[in-house]
Amino acid sequence: MAELADYSGEFKPGVRLEDFSKDALVKLAKEYAKIYLGYMVMCNTINRKRMSAEEASELDTEVYVRTARQFEAPGITQALNIRGNDVVTLIKLMQMIPDGSRQDKYDSIYDIKSNNYAILTVKYCPTLLYWERHGDTKAIDLYCCVGGVEELTIVEYANFVNPDIKVTALKVPPRKSKDAIACQWELKLETKT
Repeated sequence: MAELADYSGEFKPGVRLEDFSKDALVKLAKEYAKIYLGYMVMCNTINRKRMSAEEASELDTEVYVRTARQFEAPGITQALNIRGNDVVTLIKLMQMIPDGSRQDKYDSIYDIKSNNYAILTVKYCPTLLYWERHGDTKAIDLYCCVGGVEELTIVEYANFVNPDIKVTALKVPPRKSKDAIACQWELKLETKT
């Protein structure tokens, strides 16, 4: 059977992902990533209507961290055979999570100094832009800043790869200009002696 470019034709009772072309699967994976992010944002939006921003953030943090630990990190590293325990391994994992820091989602630059040291710069963050447009400084503080959901989730990915990887915020919102970077993180393997 020829690979399917899409699913516009007749119904196929036993259809599998393997039946689709690479291009179709890339489109589908990108759509799944949007759905994943939309699901998380929608949960936060609904939670913030029912509880304080701080309570919603605590709940989101628990969900994000547990999801990172139980599903994303082990599933993605296994699916893509990502192996190792250094900073470059962490970067590879972070690129491939559903809302990963890739050029097609959260436009990011990785300045890799060595396998054990890198600087992650997120140039474009649609989530931050949304909150800035709506003047939601509370969400920016709870999610983007030191101790926020973003940092705690990155730390969880780092802990999965190697608990000796230290994550340090170098620059976080609020921004002075919409042209400024969204955030910047230092990822450093500090082995204990």
